Formats: sequence, structure tokens, C-alpha cells
Amino acid sequence: MTKDDLISAIDKANNLFNKISSEYADMTGMEGYLVLSSLYGQCWLTDDPLTILIDFPAMIFESEYKGKVSKLPETMQDLETQLKYASRGKMKKEIQEKIKKASLNLKANLNKIEFKGNTFIEIRFKRPILDLVFKLKKDPLVSQVHTPQSQASIRIVLGTLEELHQK
Repeated sequence: MTKDDLISAIDKANNLFNKISSEYADMTGMEGYLVLSSLYGQCWLTDDPLTILIDFPAMIFESEYKGKVSKLPETMQDLETQLKYASRGKMKKEIQEKIKKASLNLKANLNKIEFKGNTFIEIRFKRPILDLVFKLKKDPLVSQVHTPQSQASIRIVLGTLEELHQK
């Protein structure tokens, strides 16, 4: 799944969430928000590849591009620290060049990474009201396939990235 596919899925998830929120006025008090999740991790809903790389790397397929970018944020942070303490103009210029090169490399490779389409977009709540959660789980806007219907779970899934992208 490309970044454009990811953006499409997130836009559709946001639209669904807004529809659900407007249908359930009581939901406001629960302070709902969306997350990306799988068995291997989770993060706040975002379409920023760098944030996903840092917070939820398991959402990105292993590839040469992921390999190239995985260490770059840390490298750039180290270079920024070195720049802060560099004393000579020549040394500062060399570090700035390294930062520029790493930044260009990061940007070029982030645009090529692929995201796992089986990642879920879920609704989470800061203050869940169980009766409302159980009512929401039955709403047709919520994925009936991925949302557990038992009362042992308060998990509400809108769908996978792939499913939402294809809607």
C-alpha cells in the first residue's frame, strides 16, 4: 500500500468517524480518537511515514527502502547535537552538509516505503461508556467482521487500511 493509498484510507476513516460521532451525541464525553493498530504495535492515526517509521515500524513492509531510512532519524538527531556543540565554522559546515544529505536521503526513501494494508483503524476512548460502546459495536458503519461482538471486548474497528481504501 502506497502513501497515497494510506492517505485515502485515513480520509475515509475520518469521514466514518465523523459520521459516527454526529449520530451518537453521547460519544463526545467519551473523547474518542483513531489509531492504527495490529498485533505488532499501534500509533495515533497519521499519514506521516516518518511518524509511522518511528512509532509503529512493524506497519511498514521490510524492504531496501525501510532499511535505508530506519536509522536516519537517529543519525540526523546525532548530527543536530554535534552541530549544536561544533566550535569551528568548517566543522559546522561539514555537519550541515551531512544533515542535508541525510534529510534528502530520508525524504527520497520515505516516499518509496510500502504500508501493510492489513493494519486496522480503530476507535479508542479516553472515557468509555460501556453501554454506548456496545451500541456502537453494532452500528453498520463499524466493521462487523473485525469488531468483536462479545461484551468481553470494547474494541471498535472501522476496517483495515486496504478495506477502507477500496470503499
